[in-house]
Amino acid sequence: MNDRQPLDLQRLLTCGVDELIAAVLPMSAKDCELYMRAILGRVAGPTFEQYLARLIETMIPRDGSGPPTRADDYYFAVRDLFQHIPEGDDILGRLAFFAMRMSELRIARSGIMTKH
Repeated sequence: MNDRQPLDLQRLLTCGVDELIAAVLPMSAKDCELYMRAILGRVAGPTFEQYLARLIETMIPRDGSGPPTRADDYYFAVRDLFQHIPEGDDILGRLAFFAMRMSELRIARSGIMTKH
């Protein structure tokens, strides 16, 4: 985040889905990471690294199958890390959105995945 754009976590945790999408899509990977860390701190969750490790374990199944394609699969993969958060609270979905956007941007920048 630059000095002109302070972290506005409360707004992004309470806005509608369309506003959230509009706010997150133009963010940099670093900005998404900052929001993820702020959310994890706010909910007294696992560390950023623990959260990402669980997502990566989910993306690369041990049985050799491909990564899950449903957002629910990622939600349930990390849900046990947040047992203190009520199931109806959408903060974990918002956290996942930041995580997926950050990952998408970092993978694209690294050149690991190329378009065919």
